[in-house]
This record gives sequence, C-alpha cells and structure tokens, in this order.
Amino acid sequence: MNWTKILRFVKDYLFQLQALIIKDLKLKSRYKVKFLFSIVVPFTTFIVPLLVFRTLFKAIGNESFGIWNPENYIIFILSGMFIVILVHLLPTYGKNFLREKYWKTLPIIFMSPINVYNLLLSKLLAELIIFIIPLTFIFILCFLITNSSILTICAVIFIYFLAALFIASIGLAIGSFRMSIEGGFTLLFNLVNLFLIFSCYKYPREFFPEIFEYLIVWNPFYYYWDLIRVILVFGFENVIFNSNYIIHFVIISSLSLIGPILSVYFFNYVYKKYGIVGY
Repeated sequence: MNWTKILRFVKDYLFQLQALIIKDLKLKSRYKVKFLFSIVVPFTTFIVPLLVFRTLFKAIGNESFGIWNPENYIIFILSGMFIVILVHLLPTYGKNFLREKYWKTLPIIFMSPINVYNLLLSKLLAELIIFIIPLTFIFILCFLITNSSILTICAVIFIYFLAALFIASIGLAIGSFRMSIEGGFTLLFNLVNLFLIFSCYKYPREFFPEIFEYLIVWNPFYYYWDLIRVILVFGFENVIFNSNYIIHFVIISSLSLIGPILSVYFFNYVYKKYGIVGY
C-alpha cells in the first residue's frame, strides 16, 4: 500500500472541499441583508406550531398527546427548529447550479478536477457553518432541558448529521435538473416537499388523521426526526435496546449509506446525458 499516494489523495480532496466551502460562503454572504434574513426566517416557521401546542395543552390539561405532554412539548418545538434548517438544504443545490449557470461559471467547475462528492459535502457543510450559532444554542438548550447524557448528546448530533447528509443527497439529485431540464426540478422538488409535509417535522404523528398514516409510515424523513426526538426525550440508553425503534435504526443506516452514492450516480447520469442547457 502506497501511503504517499493515499495521503496526497486525502490532501487534494480536503483542499478541494475547503475551496468549495469558502466559495459557497462568500457567495451566500455577498448580499448582507438577504443573508441575515435567510438565517432568521427559517426559525419563524415554528411560531404557529408553538401556539398550537400551547393552546392544545391548555385545553387538555395534564393529559399527554402521544409521548408529548405539557412538560416536554418544548423539545418537539426546539428540535423542529433545527430540523427546519435541514429542510432549508433541499433547494440549495438547485439554486446554486442555476445561479452558476447564469453566471456561466458552471462549465468551468466541471472542467476542473472537482469530485462530485465534494460538491455534495461542501454545500452541506457551508449551510451548517452558516447556522452554527443558532444550531449550537438550540442543541445546548435541548440537552440542558432533557439533562442528556454524553451518549445521548453524541447520538443526537450523529443522527442529525446523517439526516443532513440524506437531505443533501436528495438536494443534489433533484438539483442536477437545474443544469438542463429545469422543469424536472420543479416537479421533483414539489414531490419531495409533499413527503416533508407528512414527515412530522412540524407536527407530531398523532396530529394527522388516520387516512394519512401510510404517508407517514412509508416516509423516510419521518424516521430521522422521530428517532432524534425520542432519544432526546427518553435517552439513547433507553432507545437503543427498545424493539419499537429497531426499524428506525435500520432505515436511517441504510438511507444514509445508499443516499449519497445514488445521488452522485444520478447527478453524473443527468450531466452526461443532458449536459448544461440554457444561458
């Protein structure tokens, strides 16, 4: 095994990743006011769910609603706030490809020795860096409220990153249509958004009528959000050995491994078949 070649490959890979992250951060912060609004606005989407929960528990008193009760429903709201950042990742790839196509810089990117996996990771990490301050604050607040153990903290952060990677993979796949078949992006984006509506990231599963049960059970996003929340509420030590959540671990492990590989394959397929069209 030639360690020199391996180290050179890793060094080049990290250099590419660093350069792409810096580029994305500079482009996003170009318009300061718009940049600041993009950080603040996602969190405002949970004002209505907070009001709904408060009104609900005022009406039913100390009764629980699923696993949620007047003492812990704030965890659902706070976790929803850091989940919405991941949802914000979904259109990012398409927007960036469209913008770079308009600036005529997209062909240059693909002429360079850029690894598509670096495209996937760079935009993901750039988004997480942008939201690092509010994310850190919300995570710490959740861990303090639930008095989380070190094991629970590590598990929640790890699963959160896996969820980010899965969402980013879908964003890269559907974003590839922005390079050529722009109408295809709109169709797929709206389809994924439909799945997100029934993924229970804003409202718990118990809020939905039974007619929508299949849309939740067969929804891959649901298992990420639900596992993060039950680990926060009950602790990782009590969830890892619970047979009710084995399917959660199996699904998120499979999707987190297969998702990036399939998305890069799909991206390369679209690029090779259709190329860059427009502008």
